Amino acid sequence: MKNEILEEVWRNRNEFAEHYNYDIDAMVVALQEMEHHPLTRLVDRRKRAPEKRTQPKGQPA
Repeated sequence: MKNEILEEVWRNRNEFAEHYNYDIDAMVVALQEMEHHPLTRLVDRRKRAPEKRTQPKGQPA
């Protein structure tokens, strides 16, 4: 069974590595620059406020 999502991930990974001539140091620098780009949005789920749980109407608390 083909997994198209994994194939796409691997294809993108290989294209990225090829772009930087498989130089791991260059790839790390590029990824760090991407991470600090102003349009990159980082979501830290650890800082999320706890959700308030409400009881359905008619249910005792």
